[in-house]
Amino acid sequence: MTASAGTASTATNTDVDVVRAVFGTFASGDLAALSDLLHADATWHHHNDDRHGGIHRGAEAVIAYLTESALLTAGTLRAEPRSVMADGEGHVAVALRFSASRPDGRTVDCPQVLLVTVESGRVRAIEQFVGDPAAVAAFWA
Repeated sequence: MTASAGTASTATNTDVDVVRAVFGTFASGDLAALSDLLHADATWHHHNDDRHGGIHRGAEAVIAYLTESALLTAGTLRAEPRSVMADGEGHVAVALRFSASRPDGRTVDCPQVLLVTVESGRVRAIEQFVGDPAAVAAFWA
C-alpha cells in the first residue's frame, strides 16, 4: 500500500464516518450534535417540487428543515442508509430508503440519493434527489 492510498482510505473513512454520524444524530433526535457536524454556511438542496424544495442555506436553516420534517411526521420519518460510498476527496454518495407517515394517514416509502460534500470533518453541502418525486410532493403537500 502506498502512502497516498493510505491517505485516501483514511479520508474516505473519515468522510463516511461524518455522514454516518449525521444519520445517527438525526435518528436519535440530537439536533445540537447534528448542528456541530455542519459548517455554519452549509447548504441542503432538496431537488423536488414540494414544500421542502429548494436550497436551505446555513446550518440553522438545515436544522429547521429537518426539524419541520420530523414534526410533520410526528417522529415517524426514517432515512435508512443502504449504501455509503466515498471518493476520498470529500464526496460521499448515500443510497437510502426514506419512509414516514403523516397524522392524516398519508405515507411515503421510496428510495433517495444524497450527495454529500465533507470538508474538514464537517458537512459543507447536501444534494437530495428523491426516487418518486410525485409521491414525495403529495406526501408533503
